[in-house]
Amino acid sequence: MVREDKVKVVKDLEDLFKSANALVLAEYRGLTVTQQTKLRRELKNAGASFNVVKMSLAKRAAENIGLDSLNDYFSGPTGVAVIESDPVEAAKVLKEFSKENEAFVVKGGLMDSEPLTVDQLNVLAEIEPRDVLLAKIAGGFNAPLVKVAAGAKAVINKAGYALSALVDKKASGEEVSEAADSVKEEVASEEVKKEEE
Repeated sequence: MVREDKVKVVKDLEDLFKSANALVLAEYRGLTVTQQTKLRRELKNAGASFNVVKMSLAKRAAENIGLDSLNDYFSGPTGVAVIESDPVEAAKVLKEFSKENEAFVVKGGLMDSEPLTVDQLNVLAEIEPRDVLLAKIAGGFNAPLVKVAAGAKAVINKAGYALSALVDKKASGEEVSEAADSVKEEVASEEVKKEEE
């Protein structure tokens, strides 16, 4: 490779590494072209890419942008998974792919400029998808509001029934003060029940 070409490749790798939310390095020796294509397709769907690069150039690019901690992983045929979106989805793909293909060995990487071990990547892969987590949070916020609304509705209904009974008693000629007292007692007992919940 001509020197100018090497300089361009290093610059392109620097840009690629800088744009990533996370980088994961893995040995791919022994993977067939079909398996590599499958990995690339699955990672693309998860907002990542798998790049096979010359290790000396990748190492130089990492050093140039201060990612020296990756140097230990640049040995042997190593590919770089560049994760540009949600690291959880890409971690799931990498974990599942390494389970299915013994030749694919995850070495480690970086996430937010911090070292990312294989164990940490596996923990990341166990996290539920973002949409599921958001739905659970929304459901958690919604539950207390539903209880309050149901309690308020019960109090209003009871007060309405009591008021209706008061009107009926007045219409039938019973003494209103006794009916009013029974209404007050019923509303008070309903409030006590609500506080106990």
